[in-house]
Amino acid sequence: MTNRPETGRPSLIERRTQRVAGARYVTLGLALTFVVLALAGAIVIRITDAHDFPTFGLAVWWALQTITTVGYGDVVPTTHVGRVIGGAEMVLGVSFIAFLTAGVTSSVIRRGQAGAAEDERHRQEHDLQTIISGLAEVRTAISDLDRRLE
Repeated sequence: MTNRPETGRPSLIERRTQRVAGARYVTLGLALTFVVLALAGAIVIRITDAHDFPTFGLAVWWALQTITTVGYGDVVPTTHVGRVIGGAEMVLGVSFIAFLTAGVTSSVIRRGQAGAAEDERHRQEHDLQTIISGLAEVRTAISDLDRRLE
């Protein structure tokens, strides 16, 4: 990444590009994790509860609706082992959604804080420029008085 020579910081376009690229990778990673968890649940439920899940497709359907917390109820495990696996799949789904929500919330708060810090920096720069301008006026006034007194 190149830096702007006057500040040593990346340009606005570079920062935005990096943020979007990072968000895409995070989103893709989260989606893949979600699918892998659903597939793992489908494999486990298919192996342990073949009576209620005679096909892998049915097991995948059940796992996807369970981990996403949709739970249509059209396919449900009836054995104790199947229900334990279903419970684990539900806990994983709810936890995953909570984790995702926390991450998004944290990101929004961080951006808000960064914006507030940037606003504060601009305000301080403006105040500093006002003080410098005022000092320049005072210097000019003192110079004028010195000339009048001489």
